[in-house]
Order: sequence, then structure tokens, then C-alpha cells
Amino acid sequence: MDIVRLSVLASSIGTIAIVFIYIYLYLLYRERYMGIWSISWIILLSRYVIFDSGILPWKQSALGMFIYQILIIISVLMFVWGTHSFMNKPFSKWWLYGAALVSIVSTILCFLFSSLVYKLMLPIFICCFIGIWTGITFIQHLQLKGIGCLITGYAYILWSLLNFSMPFTISILWFAPWGYAIGGILRFAIAIGTLMVYFEKTRTDLTNKETQYRLLAENAIDIIFSYQFFPERKIKYISPSALTVTGYSAEEYYANSNLILELIHPDDISIFNEFITNLPCSLEIPLTLRLVRKDNTTLWIEQKCVPFYNENGYLIALQGIIRDITLRKKLEQMSSVFDRMNMVGSMAATVAHEIRNPMTTVRGYLQVMGRKHEYQKDKDKFKLMLEEIDRANSIIKEYLSLSREKLVILKQCSLNGIIEALFPLIQADATSSKVYVNLDLAPVPELLLDENELRQLLLNLVRNSIEAMPAGGDLLIRTFQEDCKVVLSISDQGEGIPSHILDKLGTPFITTKDTGTGLGLPICYQIAHRHKAIIKISTSHEGTTFFVYFTPQIS
Repeated sequence: MDIVRLSVLASSIGTIAIVFIYIYLYLLYRERYMGIWSISWIILLSRYVIFDSGILPWKQSALGMFIYQILIIISVLMFVWGTHSFMNKPFSKWWLYGAALVSIVSTILCFLFSSLVYKLMLPIFICCFIGIWTGITFIQHLQLKGIGCLITGYAYILWSLLNFSMPFTISILWFAPWGYAIGGILRFAIAIGTLMVYFEKTRTDLTNKETQYRLLAENAIDIIFSYQFFPERKIKYISPSALTVTGYSAEEYYANSNLILELIHPDDISIFNEFITNLPCSLEIPLTLRLVRKDNTTLWIEQKCVPFYNENGYLIALQGIIRDITLRKKLEQMSSVFDRMNMVGSMAATVAHEIRNPMTTVRGYLQVMGRKHEYQKDKDKFKLMLEEIDRANSIIKEYLSLSREKLVILKQCSLNGIIEALFPLIQADATSSKVYVNLDLAPVPELLLDENELRQLLLNLVRNSIEAMPAGGDLLIRTFQEDCKVVLSISDQGEGIPSHILDKLGTPFITTKDTGTGLGLPICYQIAHRHKAIIKISTSHEGTTFFVYFTPQIS
């Protein structure tokens, strides 16, 4: 075996190793560009084995020369295609048109010239140009850190320049072995450099994805967490939104892994213990409970988790999301209140009149009988019965006011004017209960109101506040504007509303008074609903404030 064939064989062995590496990476990661590069190396290898090794006498055959040129063009074209795919850029069809044109012109030259130099010059020069373009692309256009791009780019350029001299040196026997040897080294450098670029790109992509996922986690409104059970119980990760939701920073949770357990509302600890006891079956249903924030306010949360197990099937970690559903709970509560009020209203429209009619008859007969001489000794009893019937009638009157079929007549009214008109009556009621009433009325725009209904709402709220201060105190009635809303607020200095009552406030027949009917606040909610207003409550041991938010009409 002469030295030329030996150098070609050695070069081919190196190329075979590279082909196997590329095919292995393609089968492992299924990257499209890796498959394209593998095909390009296989085509190049077939050219070395079949033609450059001297197995076929291609230099004297027109068909052999044509196939040799086509293999050169296709292999380099595949390199270009793979490079475009690697950079996530579309492959231009002009490359195909150019390759087809070069093939046609090169075929014509084969018939016009007998010299091997002229036959190979055009395809090799074009391929050298493509190789230099590919090298420059790797050097300048791939925004990757590392030397992989430089090795690949300069190896492509040097290999292209070496191939540029091929038509002139292919017949020089002493240079051919060196040319094949240097070409094999450069091809090996291209392959090694490409692998380095691939791994650098993979690392960069993973870093970018990790950054994206971290940004998503850190900017999420919900709390994203990972809790480890084994080998020790601790929080491995919790997103910064924990500070917004609970008032405690992520660092405080890392310092104290039991902090989240300490925040659970005392009434919901049994729910959490049941959740932990029944793991992992309890993960099928979202966990809903209350937490106590750092500022001592209560919020509702919903937790969804996914379990992680080790190879022995033991639960070792939980990853999940905690969502603040306080607003949803309040909306559900308001919806439930309105549903109950509508139900009571429907009952009121059909039942109240039927109750009232027989009671009117009974009251009439009691009055007649009470005037008779033989019943004068029981006059006090008749008076008590009449008072009780009148009290029942007043309850029925309130009950009827809950009817959802009630029509309201809205017109432009001054909220401050209504309050000032009612102030003498309010002051009289308050004075008898040793309560001092203050007015703080800011200028507010007129609203679309039913004046009679608003009087009833105001009187009901004021009387509730007065009755909340049996020992006396100060009552403040304010009007002001807040976020394009007109607000009516009524504040007392009572002992506040118990939490078990606060959750059910507005439900018909729920009351804290010994003689109350539990219909005053539901009526207020119904009036507010008809005026498209919202009632909010702030309560503590220092007193309670009712806020009624009206939306002014936009003119």
C-alpha cells in the first residue's frame, strides 16, 4: 500500500470515528442539525473511501467525475443546512439554486476540458467559498461563550483554503499525503469544535431555561414551594411572593421550616393534621384552610401539591402552589348571602301577606273584646297581646322589605342632604342611649338613590351602632371620596363583632341581640345591592365601622 492510500485510509478512519460520534449524539438527543451533519460527514466519508482511496478510476471517467463533484457539493451543502438549523434560521432556497447551477456548469466543463484542474476547479472553489462562509458564521454569529466556535470556525476556513489548492496539487505525488493528513486533522478539529459548540449551546440553553423558570417562579403571584421530608424535614425552596401573601420573607421560612405550620389558623389545625395523616391520598383534593398573616389578619389559601418518591416508593418531597383565595371566599360569601336573601325575599312576597291578614283579624277582635265590661279586669293582658301582635307586624314589615320584587325609584339625590335631614332623629335616638353623634361630611357628588330606601339603610346601620354601645360612646358618620367611589361610613366604639358572627353577617335571622330579628343588616345588604353599592366591615375590640361604597353616575 503506497503512502497516498495509507494517508487516505488514516484520514478515513478519523472521519469514521467522527461519523459514529455524530450519529450517537443524534440518536441520543434527536437534534435535527446533528442528524444533518451526520449525513454530510457520511457523504464526505464515502467520497474518501470510494474515490480518493483509488478504488475507482474516476479521473478518467465522465460519470465518475460527475459523481465526485456531486458528492463534494452535497456534503458541503449539508454542512450549510445543518449550520442554519443549529442557529434556528431558515435554510434559503438560493443555496439549492446555486448548487444546481454549479453542478450544471461543472458538468459542461467536464466535456469541454480534459485537464483535471479545470474539471474540479469550479465545484471545489464554490465549496471552498461555502466552507469559509460557514467558518465566519461560527466565529461571528453564534453568541456562545467558549472556544468551540473559534476552533470550528477557523478549522472550516483552513480546511476550505486547503481544498482551494486541491485542483493544483492533486497530481503532485509528494504533496498528496500531506494534504490528506492535514485535511484529516482539520476535519477532526471541525468535529471536535462542533461537539464543543454543541455542549456549550446545550449548557447555555439550560442556563437560559433555568433563568426563565426562576423568573416565572420569583414573579408569580402564587407561592411556589418545595418541601423535603427526607433525610430531614425542611423547605428547599419558596418563592418571594410568600412575603406579599403571608407577610414573612423567604429567608424567614428557610431559617424556620416550621413557620408555615405556625401560621395555620387555630380552628384549621385539625384539617391540616388530617391532610398530613392521609398523605398521599389527601393530595387528590386541594387543601383549603386559613392562615394568620404577620399583621394578624386572616387569609384563605388553597394548596395543590405533587408528590415525589424515592426508588423504594417512600414519599420524600412535595412540590406545589399556594394560592390566596381570600377574595374568592368573600365573593362566595356575598353570593351566598344574596342567594339566601333572594330566597327569603321570595318567601316574603308569598307568605308574609297570608300571615298578616289573620293577625289583623285577631288584633281587631282583641280590641273589640278589650272594650267589653267583663274583660276590664284583664285589660293589661289585652294590652300585652296587642303589643305582641304589633311587634309581630313590625317584623313582618321588615320581612316584606326583603322582597326582591320591590321596585326602587332612583333619582339624583345629595347623600349629605339625606344624612343632615335625618340627623335630628338620629341624635334623639342616640341621646337616650348616652351616645354622642358626630358628623364629618365631605363634599361629594350627587348619586342616583331611592331616598326612602337610603333613609332605612342609614337608620338601620346607625341603630345597630348605637345598640353596640350599651354604656354609651361616640358615633361618627362620615362621607368622603375614595378611588372614584363615594363612601358612607358609620363608626362605633363597641366591643366589635365576634369572628363566628362576622362570617355569617348579612344572613337573615342571624343576630347577637336578645330581642333582635336578624333582618336589619340583610335589609341593608338588599338596599345596597339594588343601588349597586358594596358594604364592607372593619371590626376590632375597639369598635366597628360599616363602609358603604357607591359608584357615582358618569356624566
